[in-house]
Amino acid sequence: MSGQLGYTMFQRVFFPDRSGEDLTVTSDNLLLQRVVRFSPKPQQRVSDLPLVVFDFETTGLDSKQDRIIEIGAIRINPDGTTSEYSTLIDPGFEISDSITKITGITMDELRGAPSLQERLPEFLEFIKGGLLAAHNAEFDMSFLNAACSRYGYQLHWPCICTLKMARILMPDLPSKNLDTLAQTFDLRFESRHRSIGDVKVTAEVLKRFLKMDKVPMTVLADFGAFSVIP
Repeated sequence: MSGQLGYTMFQRVFFPDRSGEDLTVTSDNLLLQRVVRFSPKPQQRVSDLPLVVFDFETTGLDSKQDRIIEIGAIRINPDGTTSEYSTLIDPGFEISDSITKITGITMDELRGAPSLQERLPEFLEFIKGGLLAAHNAEFDMSFLNAACSRYGYQLHWPCICTLKMARILMPDLPSKNLDTLAQTFDLRFESRHRSIGDVKVTAEVLKRFLKMDKVPMTVLADFGAFSVIP
């Protein structure tokens, strides 16, 4: 049978690739979906993993109704080298004046920008093999999961949250938002409420947290309290 199916999309349904991606059939709508997962072992040393710090700007707070309009990410490799990913996204509808006021992103900038359907595969390739991190990661992961579901992916990916880290590692800090953390660590935003600007500050905050010795932070199992449940 495998020889007959070798050149069809159904090959991967019946003989899935166990390296981290496969195709599955959902029971409710019988649609083929690509499962994208990264499952490092609990005893994996975090220092040996690439860290991918990311941030989305969106049209609002509801991941089901609102859409991503900007993606920013920095990949920090174990050897210290870094790479960046940044793109505007056309949401397919007009954004509100309040979003433009917060982010500085205008509808004129978004018209003609790529769609998320175009850019999502690129972003998933960028994060490949890396541990995700974000500030208030539950928000960003909700949008990422919603986008993946919308475009035929099931995402299973570990993510740690610097907001959760701040609550545990710096309990006496009056506020745990990114502005307060930046001020505490003497960091400067090159652009606030723009994805890549926020990501750069979040990455520096994360580096400082990882140097603290208040709680064990060596292997992935140590980060349970800081993690976002998929």
